Amino acid sequence: MMTPAPPGFPLGPGGDCALRLLSDPLAFLTDVARDHGPVVGLTLAGSRVVLVSDPAAARDVLQDRSDTWVKSGTAFFPGSSLTGDGLLVSDGATWRRQRQLCTPAFRAAAVAAYAGSMARCTLRTLRELDAAVAAAGDDGAALDLYPALNRLTLDIALEALFGSALEGERAAGVTAAIQEAFDQFSARVALPLPEYLPTPGNAALARAVERLDEAVYGLIARRREYLAAEPAPPRPCLLDAMLSARAQEGDGPPAAMGDRALRDELMTLMVAGQETSAIALGWTCAQLAAHPHAQEAALEAMRLHPPAYMVGRCAARDADLAQYRLPRGTTVLLATYLLHRDPAVWRAGRGSEAEAHTNMNAGTGGAALPPQGHGRPAAFVPGRWAEALCAAGSATALLSDQGAAGSYVPFGAGPRVCIGTGFAMLEVPLVLSMLLASLV
Repeated sequence: MMTPAPPGFPLGPGGDCALRLLSDPLAFLTDVARDHGPVVGLTLAGSRVVLVSDPAAARDVLQDRSDTWVKSGTAFFPGSSLTGDGLLVSDGATWRRQRQLCTPAFRAAAVAAYAGSMARCTLRTLRELDAAVAAAGDDGAALDLYPALNRLTLDIALEALFGSALEGERAAGVTAAIQEAFDQFSARVALPLPEYLPTPGNAALARAVERLDEAVYGLIARRREYLAAEPAPPRPCLLDAMLSARAQEGDGPPAAMGDRALRDELMTLMVAGQETSAIALGWTCAQLAAHPHAQEAALEAMRLHPPAYMVGRCAARDADLAQYRLPRGTTVLLATYLLHRDPAVWRAGRGSEAEAHTNMNAGTGGAALPPQGHGRPAAFVPGRWAEALCAAGSATALLSDQGAAGSYVPFGAGPRVCIGTGFAMLEVPLVLSMLLASLV
């Protein structure tokens, strides 16, 4: 029997909604928001949580009071031995130190150095796709791009993370270990049982993580030895940048990252950055099949199909959110999918495109926004981004804030905005441009 909701808790559907959410997440989110509003109280796997699709509340959680809404304690999104205590899940002083140490590796100049690796990996994938098309002949069969894109983004992530340290049989071994760990991790996300329970899935995940740890710790050790003897590596990589980074700790001298912290960040970057890029590329390619003229397709595809359709935070203390009072420990689930389709922001057109553009900067302090009146909420309209991109100067700059009244957050927002935003916004357009050029 479920305990009553605390006073001031938002109303919502009765019963435990975990199975409904897991069976059809996007339909569940859409139905709940339609029936109960943009701030909804839910019970998921016995835990009281709040589902948010209100832009103002999302800005409160992600930016205005990010110290109140933290990762630790978030129900329904337990930690994992795969990611450890990396940036994705850590809080407080640990997160601040790790963010400081990782940031140099993701500055614009550093990210640009990975373009060569991205191009090399994409060329290999295009050759494989050409061979697959040739083998299929003229039978008109559809080609599923997603498996190839998933392998491609893993190749890019590995080259960017490890550079020339990962070659030949060593690369094959690491790739196999990563794939096994990812498969077990994904299966566990669908049914998030604590890893200490003696289930077959947890045992398989533990074995996969053990194999991956052996490979990654070995790469770290070899790279430390290499950099000690040869400080100028032949090809830059994220591991080198993180090995050389230093952070101030109290009154002592700046200190480097230890092996365990390095391992956690490398695993986090793979988990958070590999499959999300593949999803963004896959949906963009699907949309481009029907809209080959689109120049801002990646931004619009991530609006309609955000790789992370929901993100979680936990109340570190009793806090007000919207008109509700939430007790300490309450999980808040931000429904990115619904924010990106909010009809109050992405509403149906009411006139000419030129007229719609006049609303771009209303109430944002001059921040570049997509035109408020351009296109239906669920419509693929890449043209809505043209003027916003011009005003912002780049896609990365455009994504530095929450955009359109707090309703565009494919990479999160606030202090914890994804550290790999610049990397992804180099990778996705580069891969797309090469893929499209190969079709001309």
